[in-house]
Amino acid sequence: MADSKDNFYRHMGVYGICAADNRMIVIRKILGPYTGKYDLPGGQLERMETLEQGITREFREETGYTVRQINPIGACDFTVTWTVRDGHTVKNLHHIALLYEVDVDSQELAHPIESFEGQDSNEAMWLDLDQVTSDNSSPLVVQAVNWIRTRTIPVASSSYDYRF
Repeated sequence: MADSKDNFYRHMGVYGICAADNRMIVIRKILGPYTGKYDLPGGQLERMETLEQGITREFREETGYTVRQINPIGACDFTVTWTVRDGHTVKNLHHIALLYEVDVDSQELAHPIESFEGQDSNEAMWLDLDQVTSDNSSPLVVQAVNWIRTRTIPVASSSYDYRF
C-alpha cells in the first residue's frame, strides 16, 4: 500500500450558508471523504467563473433554489484523512473553503436538482441546527453552525480523520 502522503489533494471551493428559523440548507454527499454526511452546497469554480457566479450556480445545481443575495463571510481550511471505498486506500485532503451567506426565498418551490456526470450529492434539505453533529456532518457544516451562532469562523486550521 502506498504511503497516504502520496495521495494528497488540495481542493478550493465556494460554499453557501443559508439559514432561517434555526435551520440551514444542507446537501447529502454520495462521494468523497464526506460520503453519507451532510455538507454545504458549493464546490469548485468552472473556467472563467467569478466567485459570485460560482456560488450562485453551485447552490442552484445542488439545492434547486435560486440565490437572491450573497454576502462574503470569509475563508476557512482544514485537512481530512479518509479511507476510500476500496477499504485500503488512504487519501489526504487540504480543503480550502470560501464561505458566503446565501439568501433564498424559502417559500419558493425549489427547482429539481440537476443530474450531471461527477455529481457528488443527491439531495438537499433544511436541517435543524440542533441535529448537526461531527458524526453526521462535514467539517464545513459544523463550522457553518458555529458561524450562524457566533458570526465568527476559526482562524486556525483543524484536522479530521475518517479512516476506518
